[in-house]
Parts: sequence; C-alpha cells; structure tokens
Amino acid sequence: MAGEVSDLQAVLFDMDGVLVISNPLHFRAWQDFGRQIGLVVTEEMFYREFSGRKNEEALEALFPGRFTAEERAELSRRKEALFRERYVPLLLPVPGVRELVADLNRHAVPLALATSGPPENVQAILRHLKLEGAFDVVVTGQDVTAAKPDPAIFRIAAERLGVPCEQALVIEDSIAGVQAACAAGAVCLGVSTSEPPSRLEEVGAVHVVADFLGMKTDTLRAIYHEARDRLLPDRPTQTGPS
Repeated sequence: MAGEVSDLQAVLFDMDGVLVISNPLHFRAWQDFGRQIGLVVTEEMFYREFSGRKNEEALEALFPGRFTAEERAELSRRKEALFRERYVPLLLPVPGVRELVADLNRHAVPLALATSGPPENVQAILRHLKLEGAFDVVVTGQDVTAAKPDPAIFRIAAERLGVPCEQALVIEDSIAGVQAACAAGAVCLGVSTSEPPSRLEEVGAVHVVADFLGMKTDTLRAIYHEARDRLLPDRPTQTGPS
C-alpha cells in the first residue's frame, strides 16, 4: 500500500499511558509488592523493562533464571491483583481521552483496545473510566504469546475488526508499543505520558501529543492521511509472520 492514501478504517488504543496515567501507579504497585517478597524494582528498572511489556518477560529480563515460568506468572498475577485493589481507584484518565472515544463512537469508527495487561485490569479500568462497551474489540496479553514490540497484538486487533493494519491508526505511549505498531504496518500517534516526544518519534511515531484535549475524529483522520501521504511511503515495508 506504499504511496496509496486510503481512508482511516479503525483506531487501536493502548491502555496504560493512553487511556489512563497509570505507569507511576504501576511502579508504586511493584514497589509495594516487591517489599512483600524481597524483590527490588527501581524506577529505572521499571521504565526500562516493564513499560509496554508483559510482566513475565520483564521479570526474566531483570532477574534471569531466578524464577520459573510458573513463578513469573504467579508473581505477575499477585502484583496485578494488588494494583487493581489499591491503585485503580486512584487512576486519572489522560485528559480528553473520554471525549475523543465518545466522538469516535458517534462517527462509528471501529475501535480496539490492545494492551499487554491482563483482562482483569482491562475490565477494572474501563469500568473506572465508564468506558465499558466503548471498544468493539479488546485484545490483551492473554491473546498473544509475544508482547510488544512484537506486532501480533495489533495485527490480531485489526483482524478482529476486519480492517488491514495499514488502514488503522494506533495510539501508543511506550517505545515497545510504537515499535509494535510500526512493525504491524499501522500509522502510530504517540502520547508523551511515559516517554519524551523525541524518543517516540525516533522509533516511528508520526506525531506526538501530550494529551487528547480538543482532539476529535477529524483530528485523527488528518494525522492518518498526512502520514500515509507523506511519511509512510518512505518507511521500509514490514514483512514476517505475526
């Protein structure tokens, strides 16, 4: 599809850092949980390894060989349960995101939520934001074997919506998430809630915003069309299995 401008067919949202400002609270949850089990997770470790990735993968990267796969899964489950109980009630939406989602719904733009988090977190956060039912498709970390930056999660989301990734706009806040979106062939809009704008642009975000205040469906369409018309034809074609 290089060089061809086609209409925006779907918008794929990440959750943590895109719907909610959650990374600082996820870090606090890891600190709380770490104290319970004698595990030290520093802020640098958290943002380097956990942001945008599955907990199990981050734990193995940080503590290679220390835990079995079953132990990593159990540690992840317990930490996320603590996060939901203690910190989800404190979460704030990224400014303007609820209004943007509502406008996309009014314009009947197919929406997907694609997050490395577990389904229980998705249910709790959507309920907290009063966005239950706003997304046509939800894909979580349980639906993929490899987390971002692997593109599978976005390819699955687009497939379930019935649209090509090349006709989707992905909204992401993490380095791994932007890389996954670009590897899937989508246009990626960055949100600088977790990383500086320059870092998101370096790995492929076509535009970066601080929040969604004042943004509407037409804003996203304009970003998508500008990228397809001007930037994406110059980007290497992505190939390979999902």
